[in-house]
Amino acid sequence: MRSFGLVLSEEIGEPTKFYYGMSTSRYSEPLDQLDVMLLMSKLRKQGLGNSLTIFVAGRFAQLNGRDRDELVDSEKKKVSVLSAVATVLDSVPVVLTTTTGLWSDPAYWKEVDRFREWDGILDKKRNGLPFSRVYESFEPELKQAMPPGLVSAISEVDAPSLYRLFEVAEASYMRKKMGIQAKAGPAFEEEYDRYIRNFMQIVQLSQPLDFRSTAKKIKPVVPYIGKQGEDRVFFSDGKMELCMKMKKLANRASGQPIYLDGNPKFMNPFVRMSVLAVEAAAQQDSAPVMLGSAPMSNGAAVARLFRKAGTGKLMKYASAVSECIWAYAVKPVQDELKRRGVEL
Repeated sequence: MRSFGLVLSEEIGEPTKFYYGMSTSRYSEPLDQLDVMLLMSKLRKQGLGNSLTIFVAGRFAQLNGRDRDELVDSEKKKVSVLSAVATVLDSVPVVLTTTTGLWSDPAYWKEVDRFREWDGILDKKRNGLPFSRVYESFEPELKQAMPPGLVSAISEVDAPSLYRLFEVAEASYMRKKMGIQAKAGPAFEEEYDRYIRNFMQIVQLSQPLDFRSTAKKIKPVVPYIGKQGEDRVFFSDGKMELCMKMKKLANRASGQPIYLDGNPKFMNPFVRMSVLAVEAAAQQDSAPVMLGSAPMSNGAAVARLFRKAGTGKLMKYASAVSECIWAYAVKPVQDELKRRGVEL
């Protein structure tokens, strides 16, 4: 897995069923969420990682008071995009599931009930509406799935504080119900992973950063959520827009270390995008990508290149990375969605 270039921890040594939980985007779908599917494609070629379940947890935002119907629509959009990505990359077999399906299963709520007594599982720093208000917006089938004792026990708890509990219960449910053996996800999920390690293997990936990040002001972003005002690459970008973004990114990221502030959890945004570009090309059996005069066949080679050459002149690589992302990621996904009659 080290050849991928984004893996922070490695605990996998046999064929494994993975899952990756992600929320939905209110705005555009960011390219950064390619990371886990590209990793799984690489693992498949190494005889590891034999399946991937992606859990689209869009309705977790109901705990923060978001509208139910809006979130259900967002789940459907995310599933469409990820299904197209899986087709384009010809990754390992991908199963897409959503919060609506999870919350309709009484077995999930049994896991929530089981874990709610764990020390520190409630995130008391999060405040908001009591869970009873969120429960009121649940569909009848979701209400029927919840044990009455659980509803009573958490009804007055601030709903946002339940987020960590729901995440850990989700992982345990995946293990018991679907035979999942490992969870992959960005480094910021350590607050959940420290509980999940008790019963499941963990693989963490370095996080993307907003293009506006500097060594003095790191702006980490969630790889699978696009928010208004962020300056990132999206699957909806046109070729010229993508090219302009990559040039701007190269200019801003030039001179910054590969790991901003020395923390491997936060990778230089241009270097990380270059890793995704090269891995996307490799997955589709293209010739090695030329960055300058050097052929790149995997993400680790990209990291080595910039460690050796430095990041002072990233602009000279911007066009090659932009062309690669367009040819092997953005354009194929757009074409597949168009073929399916789905609009981004």
